[in-house]
Amino acid sequence: MGLLLGLTGLSLPALAQDTSAAGDTILVFDASGSMWGQIDGVPKITIARDVVKELLDDLPPERRLGLVAYGHRRKGDCKDIQTLVPVGGDRAAIAKAIAGMNPVGKTPMTAAVQQAAEALKFTENEATVILVSDGQETCNADPCAAAEKLATMGIGLTVHTVGFGLGEEEAGAKGELKCMADATGGRFFVADDAKELKDALAQISVAPSKKSKTAEPAPAKAEPAPAPEPAAIPTGKASLEATDQQGGPVIRQDLVWTVRHGATGEVLHESDATGKLEVELPRGVHDVSVVRGSDGATAEGEIKLTGDRASLSLPLVVELKATLKVPATAAAGSKVRVIWTGPGEGNDYISVGPADAGNSKHANYTRTKDGNPLQLLMPPTAGTYEVRYVSAKNHDVLTRESIDVTEVGASVEVPAKAPAGSTLRVAWTGPDYANDYISVAKVGSAGRSEVNYTRTSAGNPLKLLMPAEPGPYEVRYVQSQSHKILASQPIETTRVSATLDAPDSGVSGTRIKVSWTGPDYANDYVSIAKVGSAGRSEVGYQRTSRGSPLELTLPDDPGTYELRYVQNQTHRILASKPVTVTAAP
Repeated sequence: MGLLLGLTGLSLPALAQDTSAAGDTILVFDASGSMWGQIDGVPKITIARDVVKELLDDLPPERRLGLVAYGHRRKGDCKDIQTLVPVGGDRAAIAKAIAGMNPVGKTPMTAAVQQAAEALKFTENEATVILVSDGQETCNADPCAAAEKLATMGIGLTVHTVGFGLGEEEAGAKGELKCMADATGGRFFVADDAKELKDALAQISVAPSKKSKTAEPAPAKAEPAPAPEPAAIPTGKASLEATDQQGGPVIRQDLVWTVRHGATGEVLHESDATGKLEVELPRGVHDVSVVRGSDGATAEGEIKLTGDRASLSLPLVVELKATLKVPATAAAGSKVRVIWTGPGEGNDYISVGPADAGNSKHANYTRTKDGNPLQLLMPPTAGTYEVRYVSAKNHDVLTRESIDVTEVGASVEVPAKAPAGSTLRVAWTGPDYANDYISVAKVGSAGRSEVNYTRTSAGNPLKLLMPAEPGPYEVRYVQSQSHKILASQPIETTRVSATLDAPDSGVSGTRIKVSWTGPDYANDYVSIAKVGSAGRSEVGYQRTSRGSPLELTLPDDPGTYELRYVQNQTHRILASKPVTVTAAP
Protein backbone atom coordinates (compact mmCIF):
# COMPACT_ATOMS: atom_id res chain seq x y z
CA MET A 1 0.00 0.00 0.00
CA GLY A 2 2.49 2.64 -1.11
CA LEU A 3 6.23 2.38 -1.71
CA LEU A 4 9.36 1.29 0.15
CA LEU A 5 12.75 2.88 -0.39
CA GLY A 6 15.61 0.83 1.03
CA LEU A 7 18.91 2.70 1.36
CA THR A 8 22.30 1.71 2.66
CA GLY A 9 24.26 4.46 4.34
CA LEU A 10 22.82 7.87 3.34
CA SER A 11 19.45 9.54 2.94
CA LEU A 12 17.98 10.66 -0.41
CA PRO A 13 19.23 14.28 -0.72
CA ALA A 14 22.53 13.24 0.80
CA LEU A 15 22.83 10.57 -1.89
CA ALA A 16 21.99 13.12 -4.53
CA GLN A 17 24.71 15.50 -3.27
CA ASP A 18 27.46 13.15 -2.02
CA THR A 19 28.39 11.02 -4.99
CA SER A 20 31.11 9.30 -3.01
CA ALA A 21 28.67 7.71 -0.58
CA ALA A 22 28.89 3.95 -0.50
CA GLY A 23 26.02 1.48 -0.56
CA ASP A 24 23.30 0.26 -2.88
CA THR A 25 19.67 1.34 -3.03
CA ILE A 26 16.61 -0.90 -3.42
CA LEU A 27 13.19 0.57 -4.21
CA VAL A 28 10.40 -1.69 -3.01
CA PHE A 29 7.24 -0.62 -4.81
CA ASP A 30 3.83 -1.43 -3.34
CA ALA A 31 1.28 -2.44 -5.99
CA SER A 32 -1.41 -3.68 -3.61
CA GLY A 33 -5.02 -3.17 -4.62
CA SER A 34 -5.80 -0.25 -2.32
CA MET A 35 -3.39 1.95 -4.29
CA TRP A 36 -6.29 2.55 -6.73
CA GLY A 37 -7.83 4.76 -4.03
CA GLN A 38 -7.81 8.44 -4.91
CA ILE A 39 -6.56 11.67 -3.32
CA ASP A 40 -8.12 14.80 -4.82
CA GLY A 41 -9.24 12.76 -7.82
CA VAL A 42 -5.79 11.29 -8.53
CA PRO A 43 -5.13 7.60 -7.83
CA LYS A 44 -2.52 7.05 -5.12
CA ILE A 45 -0.66 4.74 -7.53
CA THR A 46 -0.17 7.72 -9.87
CA ILE A 47 1.13 9.94 -7.07
CA ALA A 48 3.54 7.20 -5.95
CA ARG A 49 4.82 6.76 -9.52
CA ASP A 50 5.55 10.49 -9.75
CA VAL A 51 7.39 10.54 -6.41
CA VAL A 52 9.58 7.62 -7.43
CA LYS A 53 10.27 9.22 -10.81
CA GLU A 54 11.57 12.34 -9.05
CA LEU A 55 13.71 10.12 -6.84
CA LEU A 56 15.23 8.43 -9.90
CA ASP A 57 15.93 11.84 -11.44
CA ASP A 58 17.55 13.20 -8.24
CA LEU A 59 19.89 10.32 -7.42
CA PRO A 60 23.39 10.58 -8.94
CA PRO A 61 24.00 8.36 -11.96
CA GLU A 62 26.70 6.33 -10.19
CA ARG A 63 24.31 5.26 -7.43
CA ARG A 64 23.38 1.58 -8.02
CA LEU A 65 19.64 0.95 -7.84
CA GLY A 66 17.29 -2.03 -7.87
CA LEU A 67 13.52 -2.54 -7.89
CA VAL A 68 11.31 -4.94 -5.93
CA ALA A 69 7.51 -4.94 -6.17
CA TYR A 70 4.70 -6.74 -4.41
CA GLY A 71 0.97 -7.20 -4.98
CA HIS A 72 1.31 -6.53 -8.72
CA ARG A 73 0.63 -9.98 -10.21
CA ARG A 74 -1.89 -12.00 -8.22
CA LYS A 75 -4.94 -11.23 -6.19
CA GLY A 76 -4.84 -12.52 -2.61
CA ASP A 77 -1.27 -13.93 -2.72
CA CYS A 78 0.95 -12.97 0.26
CA LYS A 79 4.00 -14.37 -1.55
CA ASP A 80 3.62 -12.00 -4.47
CA ILE A 81 6.99 -10.24 -3.93
CA GLN A 82 9.29 -10.01 -6.97
CA THR A 83 12.64 -8.49 -7.89
CA LEU A 84 11.91 -6.74 -11.19
CA VAL A 85 15.31 -5.02 -11.68
CA PRO A 86 18.35 -6.30 -9.76
CA VAL A 87 20.74 -3.87 -8.00
CA GLY A 88 22.84 -2.10 -10.60
CA GLY A 89 20.13 -2.32 -13.25
CA ASP A 90 19.23 0.37 -15.75
CA ARG A 91 17.09 3.21 -14.35
CA ALA A 92 15.05 3.37 -17.55
CA ALA A 93 14.09 -0.25 -16.89
CA ILE A 94 13.01 0.71 -13.35
CA ALA A 95 10.91 3.60 -14.63
CA LYS A 96 9.30 1.43 -17.31
CA ALA A 97 8.49 -1.35 -14.85
CA ILE A 98 6.83 1.07 -12.40
CA ALA A 99 4.87 2.84 -15.15
CA GLY A 100 3.39 -0.47 -16.33
CA MET A 101 2.47 -1.78 -12.89
CA ASN A 102 -1.20 -2.27 -11.94
CA PRO A 103 -2.17 -2.71 -8.28
CA VAL A 104 -4.13 -5.88 -7.60
CA GLY A 105 -2.88 -7.85 -4.59
CA LYS A 106 -2.38 -7.87 -0.84
CA THR A 107 0.13 -5.97 1.36
CA PRO A 108 2.94 -8.18 2.71
CA MET A 109 4.82 -5.06 3.89
CA THR A 110 6.53 -6.85 6.81
CA ALA A 111 8.04 -9.45 4.50
CA ALA A 112 8.96 -6.67 2.07
CA VAL A 113 10.88 -4.74 4.78
CA GLN A 114 12.67 -7.96 5.81
CA GLN A 115 13.57 -8.76 2.21
CA ALA A 116 14.86 -5.20 1.63
CA ALA A 117 16.97 -5.34 4.80
CA GLU A 118 18.48 -8.69 3.83
CA ALA A 119 19.25 -7.45 0.33
CA LEU A 120 21.05 -4.47 1.90
CA LYS A 121 23.09 -6.85 4.12
CA PHE A 122 21.91 -4.98 7.21
CA THR A 123 23.83 -7.32 9.54
CA GLU A 124 27.08 -6.08 7.98
CA ASN A 125 26.32 -2.48 7.00
CA GLU A 126 24.24 0.42 8.18
CA ALA A 127 20.94 0.38 6.31
CA THR A 128 17.96 2.69 6.04
CA VAL A 129 14.52 1.60 4.81
CA ILE A 130 11.85 4.16 4.01
CA LEU A 131 8.34 2.70 4.06
CA VAL A 132 5.38 4.65 2.68
CA SER A 133 2.07 2.81 3.15
CA ASP A 134 -1.62 3.65 2.72
CA GLY A 135 -2.81 0.84 4.99
CA GLN A 136 -1.83 -1.86 7.39
CA GLU A 137 -0.25 -5.31 6.99
CA THR A 138 -2.71 -7.77 5.34
CA CYS A 139 -0.70 -11.00 5.46
CA ASN A 140 -0.96 -12.02 9.12
CA ALA A 141 2.54 -10.81 10.03
CA ASP A 142 3.47 -8.68 13.08
CA PRO A 143 5.30 -5.57 11.80
CA CYS A 144 6.25 -4.39 15.32
CA ALA A 145 7.79 -7.71 16.39
CA ALA A 146 9.58 -8.03 13.07
CA ALA A 147 11.06 -4.52 13.38
CA GLU A 148 12.25 -5.21 16.94
CA LYS A 149 13.98 -8.40 15.78
CA LEU A 150 15.64 -6.68 12.83
CA ALA A 151 16.89 -3.90 15.14
CA THR A 152 18.64 -6.41 17.41
CA MET A 153 20.23 -8.28 14.49
CA GLY A 154 21.56 -5.39 12.42
CA ILE A 155 24.57 -3.12 12.85
CA GLY A 156 22.46 -0.04 12.22
CA LEU A 157 19.05 -0.63 10.64
CA THR A 158 16.72 2.38 10.63
CA VAL A 159 13.15 2.18 9.34
CA HIS A 160 11.41 5.51 8.64
CA THR A 161 7.67 5.25 7.91
CA VAL A 162 5.05 7.46 6.27
CA GLY A 163 1.30 6.88 6.51
CA PHE A 164 0.05 7.99 3.07
CA GLY A 165 -3.62 8.91 2.58
CA LEU A 166 -4.81 7.13 5.72
CA GLY A 167 -8.45 7.59 6.65
CA GLU A 168 -9.92 7.67 10.14
CA GLU A 169 -10.56 3.93 9.89
CA GLU A 170 -6.83 3.25 9.45
CA ALA A 171 -5.82 3.75 13.11
CA GLY A 172 -4.35 0.25 13.09
CA ALA A 173 -2.10 1.15 10.18
CA LYS A 174 -0.82 4.24 11.98
CA GLY A 175 0.04 2.15 15.05
CA GLU A 176 1.94 -0.44 12.97
CA LEU A 177 3.91 2.18 11.05
CA LYS A 178 4.81 4.13 14.21
CA CYS A 179 6.02 1.05 16.12
CA MET A 180 8.23 -0.04 13.20
CA ALA A 181 9.87 3.39 13.22
CA ASP A 182 10.18 3.52 17.02
CA ALA A 183 11.71 0.01 17.24
CA THR A 184 14.51 0.90 14.83
CA GLY A 185 15.17 4.53 15.80
CA GLY A 186 13.39 5.91 12.78
CA ARG A 187 10.77 8.65 12.35
CA PHE A 188 7.03 8.35 11.59
CA PHE A 189 5.08 10.86 9.43
CA VAL A 190 1.50 11.22 8.18
CA ALA A 191 0.97 12.52 4.61
CA ASP A 192 -2.52 13.26 3.30
CA ASP A 193 -1.60 14.42 -0.22
CA ALA A 194 1.23 14.51 -2.76
CA LYS A 195 2.88 17.63 -1.27
CA GLU A 196 2.91 16.23 2.26
CA LEU A 197 4.32 12.96 0.94
CA LYS A 198 7.18 14.83 -0.74
CA ASP A 199 7.79 16.93 2.39
CA ALA A 200 7.86 13.81 4.58
CA LEU A 201 10.39 12.14 2.30
CA ALA A 202 12.48 15.33 2.34
CA GLN A 203 12.57 15.35 6.17
CA ILE A 204 13.38 11.64 6.32
CA SER A 205 16.15 12.07 3.78
CA VAL A 206 18.03 14.50 6.05
CA ALA A 207 17.67 12.37 9.20
CA PRO A 208 21.14 11.20 10.36
CA SER A 209 22.08 7.54 10.40
CA LYS A 210 22.81 5.79 13.70
CA LYS A 211 26.54 6.27 13.30
CA SER A 212 26.19 9.95 12.50
CA LYS A 213 23.54 11.21 14.92
CA THR A 214 25.66 14.31 15.69
CA ALA A 215 26.37 15.14 12.10
CA GLU A 216 24.87 18.28 10.64
CA PRO A 217 21.79 17.61 8.56
CA ALA A 218 22.15 17.96 4.85
CA PRO A 219 21.12 21.33 3.44
CA ALA A 220 17.54 21.56 2.34
CA LYS A 221 16.81 21.14 -1.34
CA ALA A 222 15.61 24.03 -3.40
CA GLU A 223 11.90 24.40 -3.91
CA PRO A 224 10.89 21.36 -6.01
CA ALA A 225 9.65 21.83 -9.52
CA PRO A 226 5.90 21.63 -10.10
CA ALA A 227 4.59 18.08 -10.05
CA PRO A 228 4.16 16.59 -13.50
CA GLU A 229 0.73 15.72 -14.84
CA PRO A 230 -0.51 12.32 -13.55
CA ALA A 231 0.58 9.50 -15.81
CA ALA A 232 -2.18 7.93 -17.87
CA ILE A 233 -3.39 4.62 -16.43
CA PRO A 234 -2.94 1.83 -19.03
CA THR A 235 -6.20 0.29 -20.23
CA GLY A 236 -7.32 -2.64 -22.35
CA LYS A 237 -10.41 -4.09 -24.05
CA ALA A 238 -12.45 -6.59 -22.03
CA SER A 239 -14.77 -8.95 -23.94
CA LEU A 240 -17.57 -10.40 -21.80
CA GLU A 241 -20.10 -13.11 -22.67
CA ALA A 242 -22.48 -15.42 -20.81
CA THR A 243 -23.73 -18.89 -21.74
CA ASP A 244 -27.04 -20.53 -21.02
CA GLN A 245 -25.89 -23.27 -18.61
CA GLN A 246 -22.31 -24.62 -18.43
CA GLY A 247 -21.12 -25.29 -21.98
CA GLY A 248 -24.41 -24.04 -23.44
CA PRO A 249 -25.09 -21.48 -26.19
CA VAL A 250 -23.97 -17.86 -25.87
CA ILE A 251 -26.78 -15.57 -24.66
CA ARG A 252 -27.46 -12.78 -27.14
CA GLN A 253 -29.79 -10.45 -25.20
CA ASP A 254 -31.43 -9.47 -21.88
CA LEU A 255 -28.18 -9.33 -19.83
CA VAL A 256 -27.08 -6.57 -17.44
CA TRP A 257 -23.33 -6.48 -16.78
CA THR A 258 -21.56 -4.81 -13.83
CA VAL A 259 -17.76 -4.46 -13.61
CA ARG A 260 -16.21 -3.36 -10.31
CA HIS A 261 -12.62 -2.43 -9.60
CA GLY A 262 -10.90 -5.43 -8.04
CA ALA A 263 -9.27 -3.33 -5.31
CA THR A 264 -11.64 -0.48 -4.50
CA GLY A 265 -14.99 -1.98 -5.47
CA GLU A 266 -15.71 1.12 -7.58
CA VAL A 267 -18.19 0.49 -10.43
CA LEU A 268 -16.18 0.78 -13.66
CA HIS A 269 -19.03 -0.14 -16.03
CA GLU A 270 -22.70 -1.02 -15.83
CA SER A 271 -24.56 -1.95 -19.01
CA ASP A 272 -28.14 -1.72 -20.18
CA ALA A 273 -29.82 -4.95 -21.27
CA THR A 274 -27.55 -6.50 -23.88
CA GLY A 275 -25.80 -9.74 -24.82
CA LYS A 276 -22.06 -9.94 -25.40
CA LEU A 277 -20.18 -6.85 -24.26
CA GLU A 278 -16.85 -5.21 -25.05
CA VAL A 279 -15.69 -2.45 -22.72
CA GLU A 280 -12.45 -0.55 -22.06
CA LEU A 281 -11.12 -0.96 -18.50
CA PRO A 282 -7.96 -0.09 -16.56
CA ARG A 283 -5.54 -2.99 -16.55
CA GLY A 284 -5.71 -5.25 -13.54
CA VAL A 285 -7.97 -7.92 -12.07
CA HIS A 286 -11.59 -6.78 -11.82
CA ASP A 287 -14.82 -8.32 -10.54
CA VAL A 288 -17.59 -9.02 -13.07
CA SER A 289 -21.23 -9.90 -12.46
CA VAL A 290 -24.10 -10.52 -14.89
CA VAL A 291 -27.87 -10.79 -14.39
CA ARG A 292 -30.44 -12.16 -16.87
CA GLY A 293 -33.60 -10.11 -16.87
CA SER A 294 -36.04 -12.88 -17.76
CA ASP A 295 -35.42 -15.05 -14.70
CA GLY A 296 -32.93 -13.20 -12.49
CA ALA A 297 -30.20 -15.81 -13.03
CA THR A 298 -26.78 -14.47 -12.00
CA ALA A 299 -23.10 -15.31 -12.36
CA GLU A 300 -19.88 -13.78 -11.05
CA GLY A 301 -16.21 -14.00 -11.97
CA GLU A 302 -13.07 -11.96 -12.43
CA ILE A 303 -11.29 -10.80 -15.55
CA LYS A 304 -7.50 -10.49 -15.64
CA LEU A 305 -6.66 -7.62 -17.99
CA THR A 306 -2.87 -7.57 -18.14
CA GLY A 307 -2.47 -6.59 -21.80
CA ASP A 308 -4.42 -4.96 -24.60
CA ARG A 309 -7.21 -7.57 -24.54
CA ALA A 310 -8.79 -10.18 -22.30
CA SER A 311 -12.03 -12.16 -22.38
CA LEU A 312 -14.35 -13.79 -19.84
CA SER A 313 -17.22 -16.23 -20.32
CA LEU A 314 -19.62 -16.77 -17.42
CA PRO A 315 -22.20 -19.60 -17.39
CA LEU A 316 -25.66 -18.74 -16.09
CA VAL A 317 -26.44 -22.01 -14.35
CA VAL A 318 -30.07 -22.58 -13.40
CA GLU A 319 -31.15 -25.84 -11.81
CA LEU A 320 -33.37 -27.63 -14.33
CA LYS A 321 -35.72 -30.32 -13.07
CA ALA A 322 -37.43 -33.14 -14.93
CA THR A 323 -39.27 -36.43 -14.26
CA LEU A 324 -39.89 -39.55 -16.35
CA LYS A 325 -42.48 -42.30 -16.11
CA VAL A 326 -41.56 -45.44 -18.08
CA PRO A 327 -42.45 -49.15 -17.83
CA ALA A 328 -40.03 -51.41 -15.96
CA THR A 329 -39.57 -53.71 -18.99
CA ALA A 330 -40.07 -53.58 -22.73
CA ALA A 331 -39.46 -55.89 -25.69
CA ALA A 332 -36.38 -55.22 -27.80
CA GLY A 333 -37.24 -52.96 -30.74
CA SER A 334 -40.66 -52.01 -29.39
CA LYS A 335 -41.97 -48.51 -28.77
CA VAL A 336 -42.85 -47.49 -25.22
CA ARG A 337 -44.94 -44.62 -23.94
CA VAL A 338 -42.98 -42.08 -21.88
CA ILE A 339 -44.68 -39.49 -19.68
CA TRP A 340 -42.35 -36.59 -18.82
CA THR A 341 -42.08 -33.24 -17.08
CA GLY A 342 -39.23 -30.79 -17.69
CA PRO A 343 -38.22 -27.55 -19.40
CA GLY A 344 -39.40 -28.74 -22.81
CA GLU A 345 -37.15 -26.19 -24.47
CA GLY A 346 -36.12 -26.17 -28.11
CA ASN A 347 -34.49 -29.47 -28.96
CA ASP A 348 -34.64 -31.16 -25.55
CA TYR A 349 -35.10 -34.90 -25.98
CA ILE A 350 -35.89 -38.19 -24.27
CA SER A 351 -33.28 -40.84 -25.08
CA VAL A 352 -32.56 -44.48 -24.33
CA GLY A 353 -29.01 -45.76 -24.04
CA PRO A 354 -26.83 -48.28 -22.22
CA ALA A 355 -26.72 -47.67 -18.49
CA ASP A 356 -22.91 -47.71 -18.44
CA ALA A 357 -22.44 -45.37 -21.43
CA GLY A 358 -21.77 -41.63 -21.38
CA ASN A 359 -24.62 -39.16 -21.13
CA SER A 360 -24.42 -38.18 -24.80
CA LYS A 361 -24.48 -41.77 -26.10
CA HIS A 362 -27.88 -43.17 -26.94
CA ALA A 363 -29.51 -45.83 -29.11
CA ASN A 364 -32.66 -43.82 -29.94
CA TYR A 365 -34.32 -40.56 -28.95
CA THR A 366 -37.50 -38.53 -29.40
CA ARG A 367 -37.74 -34.73 -29.11
CA THR A 368 -39.92 -33.43 -26.29
CA LYS A 369 -41.64 -31.15 -28.82
CA ASP A 370 -43.21 -34.31 -30.30
CA GLY A 371 -45.65 -34.36 -27.40
CA ASN A 372 -46.39 -35.65 -23.91
CA PRO A 373 -46.63 -38.54 -23.52
CA LEU A 374 -44.34 -39.51 -26.40
CA GLN A 375 -43.20 -42.79 -27.93
CA LEU A 376 -39.61 -43.94 -27.66
CA LEU A 377 -38.11 -46.77 -29.71
CA MET A 378 -36.28 -49.36 -27.61
CA PRO A 379 -32.88 -50.75 -28.68
CA PRO A 380 -32.89 -53.95 -30.76
CA THR A 381 -30.69 -55.85 -28.29
CA ALA A 382 -31.78 -57.08 -24.85
CA GLY A 383 -30.11 -55.59 -21.76
CA THR A 384 -30.37 -52.96 -19.03
CA TYR A 385 -30.79 -49.42 -20.34
CA GLU A 386 -31.59 -45.92 -19.13
CA VAL A 387 -34.31 -43.60 -20.34
CA ARG A 388 -33.04 -40.01 -19.92
CA TYR A 389 -34.33 -36.48 -20.16
CA VAL A 390 -31.51 -34.53 -21.89
CA SER A 391 -31.26 -30.74 -22.07
CA ALA A 392 -30.17 -29.81 -25.58
CA LYS A 393 -28.36 -26.67 -24.35
CA ASN A 394 -25.39 -28.58 -23.01
CA HIS A 395 -26.49 -32.24 -23.15
CA ASP A 396 -26.93 -32.41 -19.38
CA VAL A 397 -29.05 -35.34 -18.19
CA LEU A 398 -31.74 -33.87 -15.94
CA THR A 399 -33.18 -37.20 -14.80
CA ARG A 400 -33.00 -40.90 -15.72
CA GLU A 401 -34.98 -44.10 -15.20
CA SER A 402 -33.84 -47.71 -15.64
CA ILE A 403 -35.60 -50.07 -18.07
CA ASP A 404 -34.95 -53.76 -18.85
CA VAL A 405 -35.16 -54.58 -22.55
CA THR A 406 -36.09 -58.23 -23.19
CA GLU A 407 -35.45 -60.48 -26.20
CA VAL A 408 -38.09 -60.97 -28.91
CA GLY A 409 -38.51 -64.20 -30.88
CA ALA A 410 -39.21 -65.02 -34.53
CA SER A 411 -39.37 -68.00 -36.88
CA VAL A 412 -39.52 -68.76 -40.62
CA GLU A 413 -40.79 -71.91 -42.41
CA VAL A 414 -39.24 -72.80 -45.79
CA PRO A 415 -38.54 -76.03 -47.74
CA ALA A 416 -35.02 -77.44 -47.74
CA LYS A 417 -34.70 -76.82 -51.50
CA ALA A 418 -36.21 -74.56 -54.16
CA PRO A 419 -35.45 -73.90 -57.85
CA ALA A 420 -33.12 -70.95 -58.41
CA GLY A 421 -35.14 -67.84 -59.28
CA SER A 422 -38.44 -69.28 -58.08
CA THR A 423 -40.86 -67.50 -55.73
CA LEU A 424 -41.63 -69.21 -52.39
CA ARG A 425 -44.45 -68.79 -49.91
CA VAL A 426 -42.84 -68.21 -46.50
CA ALA A 427 -44.73 -68.53 -43.22
CA TRP A 428 -43.25 -66.54 -40.33
CA THR A 429 -43.71 -65.37 -36.75
CA GLY A 430 -42.15 -62.28 -35.16
CA PRO A 431 -42.79 -58.78 -33.78
CA ASP A 432 -43.75 -57.34 -37.20
CA TYR A 433 -42.22 -53.95 -36.37
CA ALA A 434 -42.33 -51.22 -39.00
CA ASN A 435 -40.12 -52.18 -41.98
CA ASP A 436 -39.16 -55.63 -40.62
CA TYR A 437 -38.58 -58.04 -43.49
CA ILE A 438 -38.03 -61.64 -44.60
CA SER A 439 -34.88 -61.99 -46.68
CA VAL A 440 -32.84 -64.59 -48.51
CA ALA A 441 -29.07 -64.13 -48.21
CA LYS A 442 -25.80 -65.97 -48.54
CA VAL A 443 -24.92 -68.12 -45.53
CA GLY A 444 -22.85 -66.17 -42.94
CA SER A 445 -23.43 -62.74 -44.47
CA ALA A 446 -24.46 -59.70 -42.39
CA GLY A 447 -28.09 -58.92 -41.65
CA ARG A 448 -28.25 -56.24 -44.34
CA SER A 449 -26.57 -58.33 -47.08
CA GLU A 450 -29.71 -59.86 -48.57
CA VAL A 451 -30.14 -60.98 -52.18
CA ASN A 452 -33.93 -60.43 -52.10
CA TYR A 453 -36.43 -59.48 -49.39
CA THR A 454 -40.12 -58.87 -48.71
CA ARG A 455 -41.52 -56.66 -45.89
CA THR A 456 -43.48 -58.49 -43.20
CA SER A 457 -46.23 -55.94 -43.81
CA ALA A 458 -46.94 -57.86 -47.06
CA GLY A 459 -48.71 -60.51 -44.96
CA ASN A 460 -48.26 -64.02 -43.60
CA PRO A 461 -47.41 -66.14 -45.46
CA LEU A 462 -45.62 -63.88 -47.94
CA LYS A 463 -43.89 -64.36 -51.26
CA LEU A 464 -40.06 -64.33 -51.44
CA LEU A 465 -38.01 -64.48 -54.64
CA MET A 466 -35.14 -66.99 -54.53
CA PRO A 467 -31.69 -66.03 -55.91
CA ALA A 468 -31.03 -66.75 -59.60
CA GLU A 469 -27.74 -68.46 -58.83
CA PRO A 470 -27.95 -72.00 -57.43
CA GLY A 471 -26.28 -72.68 -54.07
CA PRO A 472 -26.70 -72.62 -50.26
CA TYR A 473 -28.61 -69.67 -48.74
CA GLU A 474 -30.53 -68.61 -45.62
CA VAL A 475 -34.07 -67.33 -45.28
CA ARG A 476 -34.17 -64.85 -42.39
CA TYR A 477 -36.48 -62.75 -40.25
CA VAL A 478 -34.66 -59.41 -39.97
CA GLN A 479 -35.59 -56.66 -37.50
CA SER A 480 -35.34 -53.39 -39.42
CA GLN A 481 -33.72 -51.45 -36.54
CA SER A 482 -30.01 -52.24 -36.82
CA HIS A 483 -30.88 -55.11 -39.22
CA LYS A 484 -30.71 -57.68 -36.45
CA ILE A 485 -31.40 -61.32 -37.54
CA LEU A 486 -34.06 -62.74 -35.25
CA ALA A 487 -34.47 -66.14 -36.99
CA SER A 488 -33.03 -68.05 -39.98
CA GLN A 489 -33.49 -71.33 -41.88
CA PRO A 490 -31.13 -72.83 -44.50
CA ILE A 491 -32.31 -73.40 -48.06
CA GLU A 492 -30.56 -74.67 -51.19
CA THR A 493 -31.50 -73.27 -54.57
CA THR A 494 -31.19 -75.82 -57.39
CA ARG A 495 -30.17 -75.21 -60.96
CA VAL A 496 -32.90 -74.60 -63.56
CA SER A 497 -32.49 -75.30 -67.32
CA ALA A 498 -33.84 -74.13 -70.67
CA THR A 499 -33.71 -75.14 -74.40
CA LEU A 500 -33.98 -73.33 -77.75
CA ASP A 501 -35.06 -74.69 -81.15
CA ALA A 502 -34.68 -72.41 -84.24
CA PRO A 503 -33.17 -72.38 -87.79
CA ASP A 504 -29.39 -72.29 -88.01
CA SER A 505 -29.46 -69.25 -90.34
CA GLY A 506 -31.65 -66.57 -91.79
CA VAL A 507 -31.63 -63.44 -93.96
CA SER A 508 -30.99 -60.10 -92.26
CA GLY A 509 -34.18 -58.23 -91.37
CA THR A 510 -36.44 -61.28 -91.63
CA ARG A 511 -38.33 -62.96 -88.81
CA ILE A 512 -37.68 -66.48 -87.53
CA LYS A 513 -39.67 -68.72 -85.20
CA VAL A 514 -38.00 -69.84 -81.93
CA SER A 515 -39.38 -72.67 -79.78
CA TRP A 516 -38.20 -72.75 -76.17
CA THR A 517 -38.49 -74.53 -72.82
CA GLY A 518 -37.54 -73.01 -69.42
CA PRO A 519 -38.87 -71.76 -66.05
CA ASP A 520 -40.84 -68.90 -67.65
CA TYR A 521 -40.33 -66.67 -64.61
CA ALA A 522 -41.82 -63.18 -64.72
CA ASN A 523 -40.06 -61.06 -67.40
CA ASP A 524 -37.79 -63.88 -68.61
CA TYR A 525 -37.04 -63.40 -72.31
CA VAL A 526 -35.56 -64.95 -75.50
CA SER A 527 -33.03 -62.67 -77.17
CA ILE A 528 -30.61 -62.45 -80.09
CA ALA A 529 -27.18 -60.97 -79.27
CA LYS A 530 -23.61 -60.81 -80.49
CA VAL A 531 -21.53 -63.85 -79.59
CA GLY A 532 -19.66 -63.37 -76.23
CA SER A 533 -21.64 -60.32 -75.08
CA ALA A 534 -23.19 -60.03 -71.59
CA GLY A 535 -26.63 -61.37 -70.82
CA ARG A 536 -28.19 -57.92 -71.08
CA SER A 537 -26.50 -56.92 -74.36
CA GLU A 538 -29.21 -58.12 -76.72
CA VAL A 539 -29.90 -56.80 -80.24
CA GLY A 540 -33.54 -57.84 -80.00
CA TYR A 541 -35.79 -59.85 -77.63
CA GLN A 542 -39.27 -61.16 -76.86
CA ARG A 543 -40.73 -61.97 -73.39
CA THR A 544 -41.39 -65.67 -72.77
CA SER A 545 -44.85 -64.62 -71.63
CA ARG A 546 -45.72 -64.42 -75.40
CA GLY A 547 -45.59 -68.22 -75.52
CA SER A 548 -43.65 -70.81 -77.50
CA PRO A 549 -42.85 -70.58 -80.32
CA LEU A 550 -42.28 -66.82 -80.60
CA GLU A 551 -40.84 -64.71 -83.41
CA LEU A 552 -37.59 -62.72 -83.40
CA THR A 553 -36.42 -60.26 -86.07
CA LEU A 554 -32.86 -60.91 -87.25
CA PRO A 555 -30.36 -57.99 -87.18
CA ASP A 556 -29.71 -55.91 -90.33
CA ASP A 557 -25.97 -56.55 -90.16
CA PRO A 558 -24.88 -60.00 -91.43
CA GLY A 559 -22.74 -62.10 -89.10
CA THR A 560 -22.76 -64.80 -86.42
CA TYR A 561 -25.11 -64.23 -83.45
CA GLU A 562 -26.60 -66.15 -80.51
CA LEU A 563 -30.16 -66.97 -79.63
CA ARG A 564 -30.52 -66.99 -75.78
CA TYR A 565 -32.97 -67.86 -73.02
CA VAL A 566 -32.29 -65.21 -70.34
CA GLN A 567 -33.58 -65.36 -66.75
CA ASN A 568 -34.68 -61.82 -65.96
CA GLN A 569 -33.32 -61.83 -62.35
CA THR A 570 -29.62 -60.98 -62.77
CA HIS A 571 -29.99 -61.55 -66.59
CA ARG A 572 -28.50 -65.03 -66.27
CA ILE A 573 -28.23 -66.96 -69.61
CA LEU A 574 -29.84 -70.39 -69.17
CA ALA A 575 -29.47 -71.59 -72.80
CA SER A 576 -27.98 -70.38 -76.11
CA LYS A 577 -27.88 -71.42 -79.82
CA PRO A 578 -25.75 -69.91 -82.64
CA VAL A 579 -27.48 -68.40 -85.68
CA THR A 580 -25.93 -67.04 -88.87
CA VAL A 581 -27.40 -63.91 -90.42
CA THR A 582 -26.84 -63.56 -94.17
CA ALA A 583 -27.15 -60.52 -96.37
CA ALA A 584 -30.35 -59.97 -98.27
CA PRO A 585 -30.07 -60.83 -102.01
